[in-house]
Amino acid sequence: MRCINCREKFEPKFFLQKHCFECKVSEKKYQEEIRSGVTVKTVKPIAKFSDKRKVENLKYTANRIVFLGKKENKICFIDECGKKATTVEHICGRKGFYDDWARDNNVSLYLDQRFWRPCCHAHNLELENNPKLSKEYQLSKIHGGKKL
Repeated sequence: MRCINCREKFEPKFFLQKHCFECKVSEKKYQEEIRSGVTVKTVKPIAKFSDKRKVENLKYTANRIVFLGKKENKICFIDECGKKATTVEHICGRKGFYDDWARDNNVSLYLDQRFWRPCCHAHNLELENNPKLSKEYQLSKIHGGKKL
């Protein structure tokens, strides 16, 4: 039979035994700590997104679908590409605010559609990794130049 905690094989000493000796001892110690009032630390994973970013992601997803659904945003904005746009390129980055109007209205660059461009997936990756292309369109921090 195998232990339900550690999955090690063991010989049960009685009919309904589910734990090996080591796991049973550690379970008893755990129960004693709880009874004695010792707090047991639980490990909580770090959240992938903050609460603020979760709300922004919901707004972004809805706005992105509408943005890419418009007739003028169906094709990638890179010259001579012609592929269907599937992603949004943030030409001024995604962090912070662009100007005082955006700050006053709480519109971060992540959600500011003035600086969105329709882009195919291949060019979206290329803009992040190719300094020449990013410098030509001034879309990345790689080249060190000012964005728009």
